[in-house]
Amino acid sequence: MYDLQISPENVQATLEKHLLADGFDLTFDMEKSKGVYIYDAKNKRTLLDLFTCFASVPLGYNHPKMLNDEEFKKSLMLAALTNPSNSDIYTTQYAQFVETFERVGIPEYLPHAFFISGGTLAIENALKVAMDWKVQKNFAKGYKEERGFKVLHFEHAFHGRSGYTLSLTNTLPVKTKWYAKFDWPRVSFPAVAFPYSDDNNADLLQREAESVAQIRKAFEEDKDNICAIIVEPVQAEGGDNHMRKEFAEQLRQLADEYEALLIYDEVQT
Repeated sequence: MYDLQISPENVQATLEKHLLADGFDLTFDMEKSKGVYIYDAKNKRTLLDLFTCFASVPLGYNHPKMLNDEEFKKSLMLAALTNPSNSDIYTTQYAQFVETFERVGIPEYLPHAFFISGGTLAIENALKVAMDWKVQKNFAKGYKEERGFKVLHFEHAFHGRSGYTLSLTNTLPVKTKWYAKFDWPRVSFPAVAFPYSDDNNADLLQREAESVAQIRKAFEEDKDNICAIIVEPVQAEGGDNHMRKEFAEQLRQLADEYEALLIYDEVQT
């Protein structure tokens, strides 16, 4: 029978015995938290949640349509307790999820899905797909050695903090320093200045043209060696930087012209 008891006041002290516990000074009560509010059991207070667990709780806490659906909770609990490897062994719960995801989140022009637990690892897999595609494409062109590993990315980008993504992320230096990184091409991000008006439009168009010129230069100077362009439609950690739809369309054209994949990182967008 489950009988573990730790008071809210002792949570951090318990964790600090074995872990770095330098997070928020609160004890998150998962039952009493509701909607956009967190209940802090340690300090007995309710807080407006502007953190949302790194923007991973879009529906808030204890949404009634999930909390009051006993069949849903039973199905979710079975999946959580059993934790099947979904890529190899299939369940009705998995099929129900995919069917629902198809209904609400899969457009007809992007019918294929590959599920990853975590934003950074999703980007890592997208980069691997791009590398695999480009290297094989180069072999078909006549190259005898592997070529086509580089990823063109933007200034102020955040794509994660593991493996390949360390070579792309360039927000706070403390997040990437002392780690081995690849020398991959980095270009300027033409962020829209708000409020958007005719007065700043000329400057934006100039910065877009400069970014496009940098992209072309990178591809021309390293022929067939760039497998992908990766971009956040809205740079979140980089400073809430938005790009125009017209610039996104130019990226599509450039990727097609230089035979590279165009990867949209919408984990935080």
